[in-house]
Amino acid sequence: MNPASLPGAHATQAALTAARETLEGVEDGQVATYLVLALLMLKIASDTEAAATDPDTAGPDPGAPISPGAQLLVVPPEARFEPLHQQRFLPGNDQRIMAALQQLARANPETLGEVFDVLRLHDGWPRDPDRRELALSRLLARLAIPALDFRSLRGVYRADIGEAVDRLLERSQPQPRSAPLAHVPDALAWLMAALMDPGEDDTICDLACHNGSLLLAAGQWARSRHGARRHLLYGQEQDDPCWARTRLRLLLHGEDNHGVRAGNPLLHDALLTADGGLRRFHVHLCRPPFALRWAPERVAHDPFHRYVHGVPPRQWGHLALLQHMLRALDRQHGRIAMVVPHGVLFRAGEEARIRQRLLEANLVESVIGLPDRLFAGVPVATALLVLRSVRNDEAVLFVDARRLAPAHRRGPKLDLAAAERLLAVCRQRTDVPGLASRVGPEALAREDGNLSVARYVSAEKDPAQRPAVTTLRGERSALKARLGRLEQGLDAELRALERQVAAPN
Repeated sequence: MNPASLPGAHATQAALTAARETLEGVEDGQVATYLVLALLMLKIASDTEAAATDPDTAGPDPGAPISPGAQLLVVPPEARFEPLHQQRFLPGNDQRIMAALQQLARANPETLGEVFDVLRLHDGWPRDPDRRELALSRLLARLAIPALDFRSLRGVYRADIGEAVDRLLERSQPQPRSAPLAHVPDALAWLMAALMDPGEDDTICDLACHNGSLLLAAGQWARSRHGARRHLLYGQEQDDPCWARTRLRLLLHGEDNHGVRAGNPLLHDALLTADGGLRRFHVHLCRPPFALRWAPERVAHDPFHRYVHGVPPRQWGHLALLQHMLRALDRQHGRIAMVVPHGVLFRAGEEARIRQRLLEANLVESVIGLPDRLFAGVPVATALLVLRSVRNDEAVLFVDARRLAPAHRRGPKLDLAAAERLLAVCRQRTDVPGLASRVGPEALAREDGNLSVARYVSAEKDPAQRPAVTTLRGERSALKARLGRLEQGLDAELRALERQVAAPN
């Protein structure tokens, strides 16, 4: 297929928006959007199977690798989209749609097991039977328009599909939003993926994947920088709807998500090997909840001996999660990028001892202080920790990213230009006045495990401000002198008046 003939992102988004409009007014708007996306996934998989038996639409290169994601789903003949579309004017659209989606899930248990149930797709249409029949008939018709014809998709990655899916998900979020779709801003997700540089054969994991933003950024980096599509995405998410939405979203972005599991990684060991061991990953990216409690009593019965650097307090589980990631890291090529609240960098007690042991093991590569108010609705100051399982440098690079954040009416943010500059600074690993400082092991040892960026990166003094400071100081001295003279004059007048009052008549 000629890429020039692919529908543009605008056309794809308009087609999906038109399909979603058939369900306007449904009680649960989010579930209605999930229903549209589930049928879109069925349409992609059905078109792919139809193309496999049609030489005229099998694609330009029969030997090209089939893209992962929805195109790899097995679709039973009775569950394909085309029969649904052909029978759309007959009564029972709701029953036929749910039956097809259930058959699709049963045919792909590793990928779709329980996803549709968790997303409550049966609540995604109008309650009134007549209105429901009409809405679903129109929905099936709008999903069959040329802009959503995927029969020539084999071997071609269409970014417009994922972009349109994300816009639709953004628009369907309830107001006010409890959390944005991308719980990590795009520029930060790009930076974390770039620092990790996932390769074509890497296994990539996010243990708090929310809606899959970091997994998507890492997959996009591996695909765009290294070409092949052999990377594998894994993850965990403790919120069931987020977990199901992540699976759906990754499939529609053309990513293989069979390794995304439900559950809290500090309570449920869901990512295990066939023999019951911890699965090891080349890359860990993670933005866990900023309030993260855990159960220290698990340490005494931990079969994987994860907490060798120490046991953090119950109310602060970030360093427990970090040690879990370290134990589940490839021994030679493993790397971690983890967003943490600032307190993780400097709190005393057991956390300080854990940080000191991480430094002694030479695992910490960089500490990046992120701009304030970077995360929507979260006033907590944050930082990005970068660690590697094997390092050839004992120094730690500290970076104050606030200096690069562009001005914003609601506080400093991070854009792609700043993220690119940060990437360059982290790769060069040299001192930059006011921005970055490379600190050796001796200086780190004197700080007793304190990793606060402000302790190592001083604000750059601007020489252009010195004359202004001198001028202001001179003005202040002149005002003081003038005030002194006024006080002396007033004192003299007061003394003269007192003498007049005291003199006898």
